[in-house]
Amino acid sequence: MKKTILTFGFSLLLSMGLISSSNAVSLEGLSVGVSGSHAGFYAVGTEKQDNKPAGVDGDTKEAGAFTTNFASVFVEYNFGPISLGVDYIPMQIETPKNTNIQVTSDTDQTNLTNTVMAEFENHTTVYAILPVPLGGLYLKAGWVYVDINSVETLQTGGSYGNTDTTGLTAGIGYSHEATDGVTVRAEVLAAEYDSVTMANSSNTTTSVSVEDMMGASARISLVKTF
Repeated sequence: MKKTILTFGFSLLLSMGLISSSNAVSLEGLSVGVSGSHAGFYAVGTEKQDNKPAGVDGDTKEAGAFTTNFASVFVEYNFGPISLGVDYIPMQIETPKNTNIQVTSDTDQTNLTNTVMAEFENHTTVYAILPVPLGGLYLKAGWVYVDINSVETLQTGGSYGNTDTTGLTAGIGYSHEATDGVTVRAEVLAAEYDSVTMANSSNTTTSVSVEDMMGASARISLVKTF
């Protein structure tokens, strides 16, 4: 998947005219920028155990939400009127840690503690911007890729591997030219991500799935256009 993203990015540069057979570089129509965002994320996690005795529910489901702040960098090119761009978050986004205590014996009340959290990294968005003829307003939509790292300590044994997911994002923004070639943007975005499932490394009858992943963010961007 990462190779696919790199290939797409290189192809986008070619289409922008930044790379040519004569090695000439043209910056006209190119914009680069940095954003600061405040975002909230929500998901539903389910631990499924297929080896429970008959009549015993082996599924544990819990919903969770959290808020966080992060920065991103982006590059885009204006094809007139549509602009295409790539946004990248160079930091990890960490979820809160969840703790689960399991009693494994009714006689001695032995407790085993499991802790788990997730890290989202390499969050990359390929997007398009379409201006709205209302004085600086624009619509934004894109495709998202993100790596998901499972960070856990399981006294019950095993571990869950890492995975990745994709999603879609859309929103609306306002752009204001502060000075020659420098623009300030404000936008709100919503995102929805595909569900993922990871099996336990030592007990393949146990798995964790994360569904209904979604997010919403408000961001301020500073943009330099050449």
